[in-house]
Amino acid sequence: MTLKPGLAIGWDEASVVVQITLVGERQAAPGHEFIYRGPQPECGPCKVRRACLNQDLGRRYRITRVRDVAHPCLLNEERARVVEVEPVPPDCSLSARTGVEGAVLAYEKIVCANGACPNYSLCHPIGVEPGMRIRVVEIGRELECPLGYSLVSAKVAYGN
Repeated sequence: MTLKPGLAIGWDEASVVVQITLVGERQAAPGHEFIYRGPQPECGPCKVRRACLNQDLGRRYRITRVRDVAHPCLLNEERARVVEVEPVPPDCSLSARTGVEGAVLAYEKIVCANGACPNYSLCHPIGVEPGMRIRVVEIGRELECPLGYSLVSAKVAYGN
């Protein structure tokens, strides 16, 4: 891109920062999602561990692009590929009282062990831990709870 006098660069033309990490070759596919669980003992001697261990613990990520770079990996007993990722928090349930669009709050786990409940995956989202800061992006439908909790479904983003 060539700059001409008097023209400003708009946000749509600015460079975008992407988050990169490494995953095993078998997992390296656009759309694949994973939860970052932290460093493992095998990661200690790795020369590229700083690029690999740069996500936030317990968060869910989706691979958006696989780069043509690979490194040996002791953890996967294969090669690890460099990938671009984006954080993707799952939909979850919230108390109808606290579920307000735009609110930033600490996620509260719903106390329920009924794995047969149709809302179980919303009430026990993988990638959102109790106490984790989330931002409510959109409030969905009211949920029918067999235990009588007043719940709504919600799309959330990690609140940092």
